[in-house]
Amino acid sequence: MGWGNLYRRRMKVFTVAFIIYFDYKALQQREKWSSKSKRAALWEKAHERNAKRVLNLIVELEGLWVKLGQYLSTRADVLPEAYISLLKQLQDSLPPRPVKEVCRTIEKELGKSMDDLFSDFVKVPLATASIAQVHRATLLNGEEVVVKVQHEGIKTVILEDLKNAKSIVDWIAWAEPQYDFNPMIDEWCKEAPKELDFNHEAENTRTVSKNLCRKTKFDDDVNADQVDVLIPEVVQVLFASSPYVVEFCKLDIVELEPGT
Repeated sequence: MGWGNLYRRRMKVFTVAFIIYFDYKALQQREKWSSKSKRAALWEKAHERNAKRVLNLIVELEGLWVKLGQYLSTRADVLPEAYISLLKQLQDSLPPRPVKEVCRTIEKELGKSMDDLFSDFVKVPLATASIAQVHRATLLNGEEVVVKVQHEGIKTVILEDLKNAKSIVDWIAWAEPQYDFNPMIDEWCKEAPKELDFNHEAENTRTVSKNLCRKTKFDDDVNADQVDVLIPEVVQVLFASSPYVVEFCKLDIVELEPGT
């Protein structure tokens, strides 16, 4: 993504932020001349109006904003109901990226053609999220895997979005000191880049598997009360030129004893 696109992305974010801010400031003045019976309705309409603006911006820009929107949709203690109900739509899978883009990323990172990597690659993705897309595939040795591929240029987008979000939070804290969300955005700035590193994700998966006392379905000692759980086993992530971009996993049914 070129700097021109990043600049336009930044301008869209700040334009919507200013529109929403001045909309609320105007409402604060307007309610002084409104009866008490009408004030609640005025604020409810303003929340609905601005929540739509936020949702439309997030859907257009995607990237980090989707993850922030998903997070905010769970924060009924922070946002009005109008925002919560609309932002919940972001919990669904996003529109898929073109399969040509996905294949181009795989071939670039792994240094091989798709035919040299897979005997079969399902073009329709299992799911598409803000950072990556997942496809079913079969390796040349016959092993069935899922392939998780980061969106093209997403690292640059995420880092730019973090800077923009931080700037907006700083501005709000300056203009309205009672609304200081810096602790939240500072945590996002620290943790969000880690999601770009699939090695970090793979290690977390192994840790979870270990902590849950993972047993394969082929173990002889099986308790009748055990339940089946799907835990992804990382097959390959280290042979890419940028190891945080492509990840192969296979899904094994594992058995966990109740209470573990």
